[in-house]
Amino acid sequence: MSPAVRPSWNDLPQGLRDALVRRLGHVSTAEVQSGGFTPGVAVRLAAVQGRAFVKAVPADHDLAPKYRAEAAVAARLPHTTPAPQLRWTGDLDGWVVLVFDDIAGRYPDLSPDSPDVPVAVAEVASLAATLTPSPVDAPLAPIARGGQLHGWGELLRAGAGDRLVAGLGPWERDRLPLLAELERAWVPRAAGPSLVHGDIRPDNLLIRDEDGALMVIDWAQPSIGAPWQDVVDLIPHMIMAGHEPRAAEKTLIGVPAWEELPAEVVTSYAAAYAGYWTRMSRQPSPPGVPNLRAYQARAAQAALAWTRARLLQ
Repeated sequence: MSPAVRPSWNDLPQGLRDALVRRLGHVSTAEVQSGGFTPGVAVRLAAVQGRAFVKAVPADHDLAPKYRAEAAVAARLPHTTPAPQLRWTGDLDGWVVLVFDDIAGRYPDLSPDSPDVPVAVAEVASLAATLTPSPVDAPLAPIARGGQLHGWGELLRAGAGDRLVAGLGPWERDRLPLLAELERAWVPRAAGPSLVHGDIRPDNLLIRDEDGALMVIDWAQPSIGAPWQDVVDLIPHMIMAGHEPRAAEKTLIGVPAWEELPAEVVTSYAAAYAGYWTRMSRQPSPPGVPNLRAYQARAAQAALAWTRARLLQ
């Protein structure tokens, strides 16, 4: 189930299609890409100038700044970064447009015993070697990510009579003060010199068909901080894919950023994700993304399982 409902090529305004054709030549095929959490354009085109992947959103859309942020990062990534090459970006007919080299590939399978798991761990862990120091200006991770990844504190302040609190499971409801305290301890350890992707999940990774290499896509939430965040972000998604929490953590054994991370920071980070997804899953669905909240509810359960496992160790 894809969280977002994306427009097809024929759904796009004629002016935008004409502008892209002027840039790329006649378009013979257009394939909408599933996955992701935004309702913007995500389409693979076969055109006179070759294959291209096009992302676009109206320039007055609330998400337009994120598209511009992604373009700014993509334009400055070192050529050794495992990421698609940005061909060009700009405003066309009232839309923010990004055109990348097309990559034929698939999302990695993060389920237990999948050969994609060690590939994903190794490649995401290696990002720091290329992205330290950060090649681009971006918000600081303790502020950008620390200001986002939380939720238990809000629920605690809302009080027992709040409908969102009433909807919690008994385990988290009984431990709400503890979880609210836990979810902030990781933030100081988020500081660092590296470019952090900040949104590592299976549909932001591609296993390239031609050689099996893993590519990291959708750099729309960049920050400057400690690189452990990106590789640790794989853990809740492995749990969603079927791993037990301890088994998911074991896939990171040998990764220096993981090995050096204090246990209390990991526990705090797990609690922060659980709080964030729990809080967000209870919000109204944004336009064009009808399945997002259901996805976040599943993610919250995975992060809660991770948090429980760490508190019980």
